[in-house]
Parts: sequence; structure tokens; C-alpha cells
Amino acid sequence: MRFALLNDQRVEATPGAKGVCPGCNAEMLARCGTKKVWHWAHRGRRHCDHWWENETEWHRDWKNRFVTDWQEVPARDETGELHIADIKTPYGLVIEFQHSAIKPDEVEKRTTFYGQVIWIIDGTRRPTDLIQYERMLSENYPERFDGIDIYTVYCEETRLLKEWGSLGKIVGFDFGGDNLCLLTAAQGRSRYLFDFPKVEFAKLISEGKPLPVVQFAKPVRRGYRRRRRF
Repeated sequence: MRFALLNDQRVEATPGAKGVCPGCNAEMLARCGTKKVWHWAHRGRRHCDHWWENETEWHRDWKNRFVTDWQEVPARDETGELHIADIKTPYGLVIEFQHSAIKPDEVEKRTTFYGQVIWIIDGTRRPTDLIQYERMLSENYPERFDGIDIYTVYCEETRLLKEWGSLGKIVGFDFGGDNLCLLTAAQGRSRYLFDFPKVEFAKLISEGKPLPVVQFAKPVRRGYRRRRRF
């Protein structure tokens, strides 16, 4: 975790520091080595939120795009189980940053619990994901809308789309660079996919403004290689 409580104040890990978990009030120790991002860890046991994954520089870089008060916000479900959102805005939107592998049933549970959620996925974890993504785009003709190339894609076309395309929520794939690859939450088998600047994404979320809405006529499937003319 990035924050622990010390004298009722949220503080970051520093060498030798101690604090308590803002979610479960257990004692926490600062881990400040040279190989991992500095963080807080529970003493002698696993994290109190079983959905939590070890934080990387990638997680920290994304969190830093938002104010600290929105980071690592705890809440309990109807059974009393604790969950800590990576980002939770004052108007209820949760953003989850996912680097490691995750089981589909856990994704569904977390999505159901948070409700209004956007998932950001580290697309660099598996080298083949970017290769599949670029190949998929090369086999599609985009529609040009407001200066942006928008692709109609299907959930079976790449491994990432198989894993995340049927979720019914906005998903962002981060392949590095300045842009997110945003996947819309359209109904049916098709989705719209387009690049969107990370800076603009964080700005809209921070200002409580909606992300772009893409609506075209229902696409017609013509085999794996689609050629659409306008």
C-alpha cells in the first residue's frame, strides 16, 4: 500500500517508519528497499484486502495522476469484507489498475461490488498482447470521427479482448506511451476501440466529466478481415 495512518494522518512509507492500516487498523511496516517501490506492508500476514495485488511503479505512476485523497479508499461489502479501491472519486467512480493475472470470477466480483468502475490494464505484462493488438488493427479499417480513428472489434480477436471485452465496462489498455487504448462498453459482441491521451483521460476524470461516447450504426460482421468503406 502507498499510505498508512500515523497520528490519524495518511503518510507514505519512509525507512524505519511504522503505521496502521487505514482499512483494518493492523500494524504496518515501511518497506523501503531498492528493488520495489517503497510501500507499507502488514506485519506478519497477508494484505487485509484479498483483492489487493503487489504495487508496482506502473501502479504508482497511474495513481499519481490523481489527488491523494482519492487513492486507496477502503469500503466494506454487505458481509463486512474489506476492499480498497485504487482510485475512488467523490462522485462514486472507481478506477482499478490491474497488472498481474486475474481470474474472471474475481473481475466480476470486483466489478459488481464497485458498480461504476473503469479498469486500466497493463498491456506490457505479456509481450504478445501488443503484437496481437497491432495485428488486429492492421486488419481493420477505422472510422474517422472528430479526428480520431475508431475501430470496431470483437471479443474473440485477441487474448486481451477475450479476457476483458465482455465485461460491459469501459476498459483501458496501457501499452506504454502517451495514449490509452480505450475499449467502450457497447452492447452485443462488438466494441469500439480508440486511442485516447492519458493526460486527457485523467483530466476528465478529475473534473468529473464523461469520457467520449462513440455511437455508430450497428456493424455487420464480414469475416475476420473486414473492409468498411465510407
